[in-house]
Amino acid sequence: MSLKKTKRLPFLFFACGAALLPNATIAGAGDGATNYGLGPMNAGTALAFSPFASNSWSVYYNPAAMAGSPEGELSVIVQYGDQELRAKSLGGAAPLERENDVLSDTSSELLLIGLKSRVAGISSIDKPIYFGLNVGVDEYSSNLLPYQANTSQEGQFLRYESQPLYLAFGGAISNILRGIDLGASARLTLEAKANLETVSDLGGNTDSEKLSLEASPSLSPALGINIRSGEMFCGTSQCMPFGMDKLELALFWRGESSYKVSVDANVVVPGVIPEPGLSLALSTIDTYQPEVLGAAVLLPIGKFELTAGIEQHKWSALEREFASDTVRDQANLSFDDITIPRIGLSYQWSKSMKLFAGAALEDSPLKSTRSQDVNYIDTDKKVIGLGASYRIASAPVINMPLEVAFAYQRQILDEADFELTSINSSTDPAPYETVRADGEINVFSSSLSLKF
Repeated sequence: MSLKKTKRLPFLFFACGAALLPNATIAGAGDGATNYGLGPMNAGTALAFSPFASNSWSVYYNPAAMAGSPEGELSVIVQYGDQELRAKSLGGAAPLERENDVLSDTSSELLLIGLKSRVAGISSIDKPIYFGLNVGVDEYSSNLLPYQANTSQEGQFLRYESQPLYLAFGGAISNILRGIDLGASARLTLEAKANLETVSDLGGNTDSEKLSLEASPSLSPALGINIRSGEMFCGTSQCMPFGMDKLELALFWRGESSYKVSVDANVVVPGVIPEPGLSLALSTIDTYQPEVLGAAVLLPIGKFELTAGIEQHKWSALEREFASDTVRDQANLSFDDITIPRIGLSYQWSKSMKLFAGAALEDSPLKSTRSQDVNYIDTDKKVIGLGASYRIASAPVINMPLEVAFAYQRQILDEADFELTSINSSTDPAPYETVRADGEINVFSSSLSLKF
């Protein structure tokens, strides 16, 4: 979390920030699930197969999908994202000096571990029950809990800028009614609080410091239901025309989530600020994920599987969060709810190899073309992906099925113009510069999964 909004006491902000600030990177484990997709199948299909993939990563997207296969899984994912996010100056009353158009080209490096297992003997319910767990960290575990909430003169992208620890867990019940699977899960988020009391001189040299930091967890829920139409209406027979007895429908919901940080500080400067001192309270959020409602259909046709889905992401609720955010509250940001269509295709090339691809179109939720001091920019984007998986029926030594998978995803960010404004600019309240944002993102995902 970078605390740049108030500049009268820079030494105080430095002391507060030191308690919470590792180096910031981009699009890490906390938001990689929606920005990119977790694992090759999700990244390689632009999340089109996420409502149906019965692997350990369905815990996040649609927990009911875990019940789609009785097979257990222990999976490790290594994922790399190469982003180039740009803002080209179109001039203005007082444009900034820029070396180039690139705002951010920092890479994203994720390590994720997922587990899915059938659970027996813990319930009197005479139905198969499954449990799943996901854990993810940024920079291959060297950057566990960073936060950032910045104002920016050059402009900053709304998304791809956050990465706290990712943890999700949940369960599913198969055939709770004939042809119907039901699942529920939760994602862990944190609320961190720091308290600082200190005596300082005007040079920022402190003594008598008292610093405390605590974090409390909260859970963001998700629900899913998968319906196999042929099984529900026809049982074991085939009673629907045109092969529709194999059609599967998925309905899912994910609650909103965010990581929250608050800092309460009190400083005394002898001869300038006497006892009881100057109190300062800051509160901000990081890695916001909106409430999601979605529906998708899956139709197997021979060796092919076709899927199409639509999701509504309720970004408008972020206006309420930012209104009480002390880093961004002056920006008067406005957001739209957005609808994202996705399509995907998979082909069983052989008994061992599967090929898959997908695409999605995503509008930007950001309505504001100017946001004082914060200067958020965001654009519509097109997402395409492709990948392959290969299954070894009996791996050497372990004598269990082993699956390796690889995928590539490309995101193309459309052009959009934004006006940069600052209360400290000589042009205030008029913008000092107009920029045109765009960018490209390349994601490479690989996984190794032990089946049991």
